[in-house]
Amino acid sequence: MAIYVLLPLFISLLLAWLTIPNIVIISKQKRLFDVPNARKVHEKAIPRLGGVSFFPGILVPFCLTLGLRYVMGDALNVGYEDPFIAEFMFFSAGLISLFFVGLADDLVGVGYKGKFVVQILASLMLVAGGIYMKSFYGLFGIWDIPATVGIPITICLVVLIVNAFNLIDGVDGLCSGLSSIAIATLCGWYWYNGIPVYAALGMGMLGTLVVFFMYNVTGSRLKVFMGDSGSLMLGLIISFLGLKFSDLNRCGLFDTPNAPILVMSMIFIPIFDTVRVFIQRIISGKSPFYPDKSHIHHLMLRLGFSHLQSTGIILMAAIFFIILNFLLQNIDINILFTVDILSGLFFLCWLPQWLVKRREAKTKKI
Repeated sequence: MAIYVLLPLFISLLLAWLTIPNIVIISKQKRLFDVPNARKVHEKAIPRLGGVSFFPGILVPFCLTLGLRYVMGDALNVGYEDPFIAEFMFFSAGLISLFFVGLADDLVGVGYKGKFVVQILASLMLVAGGIYMKSFYGLFGIWDIPATVGIPITICLVVLIVNAFNLIDGVDGLCSGLSSIAIATLCGWYWYNGIPVYAALGMGMLGTLVVFFMYNVTGSRLKVFMGDSGSLMLGLIISFLGLKFSDLNRCGLFDTPNAPILVMSMIFIPIFDTVRVFIQRIISGKSPFYPDKSHIHHLMLRLGFSHLQSTGIILMAAIFFIILNFLLQNIDINILFTVDILSGLFFLCWLPQWLVKRREAKTKKI
């Protein structure tokens, strides 16, 4: 079992080491840069097509490993893995759609309405593969829900997650770091519970993210951004793995209380921050997609932290929320949800904004 989980990781690491430097070189030759402007925090033009490496990074290692299982006479088990082939086909269709709209945006620009339509189509691909919310696990007193309720909720949720990871991609290493934490946690839980096929899918992405993180954070001559082609795909794969985690637990294959809240804890910061910013913009009479500098990483920079420091603090906060939820997983789901929301309001909303206002007030006095 271990070889089928670790092999995609090793293959994706190798592919990323080979592809990312060449992507940077080609981007420089063709002058495909992310150019600084008033709402961006970097100060010089940086190649922005790092997400191109994500596409082969997830599909090639996993497909090779899956093919190897069949060649070795170790086909997928009938039962919990039986529907996976159909799920994977629909997931791949959604992934390809997001990759190309993201690539188009990185190259020539695509309006948010066009990207929004493709995000809805990608979420429908997951639903077509049978991946959608089927239970609230008692949250708000609601347990199993019919497909007529679960499917619309799933579409909204997937679109929110995809946008959240797209919008959190604002400082070096933040989006790739948060994605790595979420995917590694999900993969570890699948592997621990003896369901390697979903762990293998995530491992393909994880290997690419590790290499990309190094170039994005520590790179100088070969520094690269992931662009929309990368961040949009990350949102979809995390949605797929998270929703399936919750569904398998509902079927009794896991013994994880409060599974939806545990999944939410793995992506809590980008989700909470996106909802917070959208609400602020709507209250101000602006479009929720209006570009500004009100995300958590912008607040960290205004407090005087560097890109690396901001990323490190936010990543530690992400790990804190995961650990907190795993330690409290046996309490009532509504209490756990309330703890998460109050913690988010304090750590990601009230405290940073209070510190920013205090710092700006001191600056004005000087």
